[in-house]
Amino acid sequence: MVDKCQRCGSAKAEVYLRYARLSLCKKCFQEYYVKRVRRTVEEFKMFRENDKVGVAVSGGKDSAALFHSLRRAFPNLRLTALHVNLSIPEYSEHCQKKAEALANLLNADMYVFDLQKETGVTLTDFRETLFKRRICSVCGIIKRHAFEELAHRANVKVLATGHNLEDMVGIMLNNFFSSQWSQLVRLKPVLQPFTSNLTLKVKPLIRTPERESLLYCLYSHVPFREMECPYARGTKIKENLQLLEMLSKNKPHFKHQALNAFLKLIPLLEEKIEKPRVVPCKICGFPSITGVCAYCKKIALVREAKNRR
Repeated sequence: MVDKCQRCGSAKAEVYLRYARLSLCKKCFQEYYVKRVRRTVEEFKMFRENDKVGVAVSGGKDSAALFHSLRRAFPNLRLTALHVNLSIPEYSEHCQKKAEALANLLNADMYVFDLQKETGVTLTDFRETLFKRRICSVCGIIKRHAFEELAHRANVKVLATGHNLEDMVGIMLNNFFSSQWSQLVRLKPVLQPFTSNLTLKVKPLIRTPERESLLYCLYSHVPFREMECPYARGTKIKENLQLLEMLSKNKPHFKHQALNAFLKLIPLLEEKIEKPRVVPCKICGFPSITGVCAYCKKIALVREAKNRR
C-alpha cells in the first residue's frame, strides 16, 4: 500500500483494494463506492433517476450503506426506507432505532412492518415449532412477504436490497452445489415480478465487497447496528464464504470472476427452466403455488401452536 491516495495524490491513503491494486484516502474511497453503485444501477438498468424506490433497510451495514450511497449517487431519486421488525427481544428494537436514525439523517419516509403487531406472532415463537432449526429460512420467508406489504403501502414498484458481493457468490455456490437451478436464476441483478402486485427487485451492491460497506458506513458516519442476531447460526452459505476467502487469498479477483461467471450462466439456465404456475394466496392475495403461500402457512402454524399451549 502506497502512502498517498492514488486518486487525489495528496491525502494519506487509508484503504487498499487488492483486487483493483488501488490505495485511496477516506474521501476518494467514499466517491469510489458511490460511483460503483451508480455504475451498477446503470449497467443493469435497475431504475430511472425519477423513479420512486423502496430500500429494504434492516439496520445492518449493507442496507445502510446502500441507502446512503443511493442518495448520493442519485440526488433526485425518491427513496423510501422499508423496515421489518421481527420482534426479537432487544435485537429488533436496536435494529429499528438504527433504521430510523438513517431515515432521519437522509430526510426520508420510513414504513415499518412489526411482525407481532401485524400477526400476533414473533420470530421467537417459531423456536417452539418444527422450524426451530430453520429459523433463518423462516426469517427470509417472513421478510420477503413483509417487504412486499410495505412496498404496497409506500406505493413503490422497485425494491432495492443490500445483497453484497459475498452474499451473491455464496448463495450462488450453495444453489449450484445443491442443483437449485430455479433459485439460482432468482439471483439476477434485476428480478422481474411474478405478478403485477409484486415489486421489481434490484441489487445495486452485487459488485461491492462486504468489508467496503462497513468502511463506507464508518467513514460517512452512517448509523448501523452493532448487535448480531441471536438466532444466527452456521449455514452452508457461510461455509462457502470461508472457502471463497481461502480462494481469494492469492487471487484477489476471484469473487468478482465467480460473480461474472454466474451472471453469464443465469440467462442460459433461464431458457431451460419453466416458470412455476402461481395462483393468488387465499389469505393474503400474494402469489402461491398451492393456493396458500409459505408465509401464511407458517404464521397459521405458529398461531395454532400458541393456541394449543
